[in-house]
Amino acid sequence: MTRCSPASHITDSRFYSRGYATPEVKRIFCDLYRYQRWLDVEAVLAVTQASLAIIPDSAARDISSNADIRKLDLETVKRELESTSHSLLPLLNALAVKCRKSSRGYIHYGATTQDIQDTAQVLEIRDVLLIVHRDLVSIMRRLAALVEHFKDVVTVGRTHTQDALPMTLGLKMAVWLDELARHLERLEETRKRILVSQLFGGVGTMDSFGPMAPQLLERFSRSLELKPPDTPWHNSRDRFSEFLNLLALICGTLAKIAEEIRGLSRSSLGEMEEPFHHGKIGSSTMPHKRNPEMCEQVAVLAKLVRAQAGLGMECLINEHERDYRAVRVEWAAITDSCQYTCSALSQMKFILNELVVHTDRIRDNVKNAAPLICSEALMFYIGEKMGKDRAHQLIYEAAMEAAEKRGEFLDILFKKEGIASSYSKEEIRAIISPESHVGFSERLAAGAAAKVLKDLGEQDVEVERLCPLASPDGSCSAA
Repeated sequence: MTRCSPASHITDSRFYSRGYATPEVKRIFCDLYRYQRWLDVEAVLAVTQASLAIIPDSAARDISSNADIRKLDLETVKRELESTSHSLLPLLNALAVKCRKSSRGYIHYGATTQDIQDTAQVLEIRDVLLIVHRDLVSIMRRLAALVEHFKDVVTVGRTHTQDALPMTLGLKMAVWLDELARHLERLEETRKRILVSQLFGGVGTMDSFGPMAPQLLERFSRSLELKPPDTPWHNSRDRFSEFLNLLALICGTLAKIAEEIRGLSRSSLGEMEEPFHHGKIGSSTMPHKRNPEMCEQVAVLAKLVRAQAGLGMECLINEHERDYRAVRVEWAAITDSCQYTCSALSQMKFILNELVVHTDRIRDNVKNAAPLICSEALMFYIGEKMGKDRAHQLIYEAAMEAAEKRGEFLDILFKKEGIASSYSKEEIRAIISPESHVGFSERLAAGAAAKVLKDLGEQDVEVERLCPLASPDGSCSAA
């Protein structure tokens, strides 16, 4: 009998996790690495306090050298968690056991638990932002290449699911690209507000750190490569709420792109198709199916991230100077959102890199949609003689009759009063060529791609292995 895994969350499933998280982001939220981050922050606190003579230098060295999760008795930590119900003290007790008696009183000196945990969570978010930034840049570069390649490919523009007017495929993709570019700007702005430390003590007065508290905050922050905040933010969770909403925005755009690819892959349209490989099965009962399941999964992930963003808004409301209702929600919401977002980005990279565009089907659909998709141009042309309103009425009547009776639009139009006597069918056909009415599609598309590539420049984000305790599959190797 196969031994059951204790992992019950979908992101930890040995069978399905690849659709909800990536090994890379799972390393960041590895259970033991979270503990290691807390220890890292404690070590930086001790070393910084020693530099200001707040605690003895020997104690700081002792604390720092033992702040290693691999040295601690985690079974004891687990038992103490159950008995104390305190999230940090059992870990600090395990650290104290490894330190000299003379150093133990200087562990966590003057700090409150939330100082350590909030600062560590900011460090987690910083790593996630690196991944998000890297993958956004990658997707934007790929989209820019697709925009350039398809900038002059005429396609049917659709509104309300109906054929509307001609445009180019490149312009459609340029809209996606431009939206992602704004998210990249938001990400950069968000960094300025989110990447701050927390070190203010019980109710935020810093009294426990003594007269050197302002200098301590400055040095502590600098050591962690974070900014010192102006005020304590134990009960001000807008930074994390903003972060969750940023992820929801990014995933919303990814889902929009995925849904468009999915929609255009309909059997009746067949213009695009997500990557497919032989052996991939769409249905257990219908062998012919080639379902756009990757695109659907991106949309699923966007819904899950959006739900977490709502929880982030709930965390804005806290009582007095501090309580843990927001923090405990954030531990789950941020972890889940980050994993879902990184998975969505990873899947979208693959979809776009291997995207199949059937230009022959696009041409056929344009041909079949003409001349109706040029009704606007025809209205203006006929309107020069009879007025725009009259032209609109005649074309409307002909189009509705053609749709209801499945007739030929031009044949019906030429039976309308004033059309056959004023125009020839050859003249009208020349006016309603879709290729003649894409407006500035190519220019807009090329301009958007060029601007994004210029703004990106040579930037390329390298993300190092984010959890030294994790194996390549994202699981922790420390014990």
